[in-house]
Amino acid sequence: MKNNKSSFLDRFDLPEDLTKNGYHIEIYNSCAVVDGCKNVNEYSDGIIRLNLGSTVVSVIGNSLTIRSFSCGQATIDGHISSVEIG
Repeated sequence: MKNNKSSFLDRFDLPEDLTKNGYHIEIYNSCAVVDGCKNVNEYSDGIIRLNLGSTVVSVIGNSLTIRSFSCGQATIDGHISSVEIG
């Protein structure tokens, strides 16, 4: 029998790392979606740094914009050249 947490994750097709105070990053086309965001540390045309608690994610490129930031999820558009986690 599955516990409630496993059932919830399966039901909404969520990655398990979201329930461990972790983060989740998906990159496709010219978009990055970062789950687990606390706030934005830096925001410019060439770099966006997101605070994820004990981790900082830096999205590097040009013409970067934050399309949305809601409920701990940031969606970044632009020409993404790299993502650094540290």
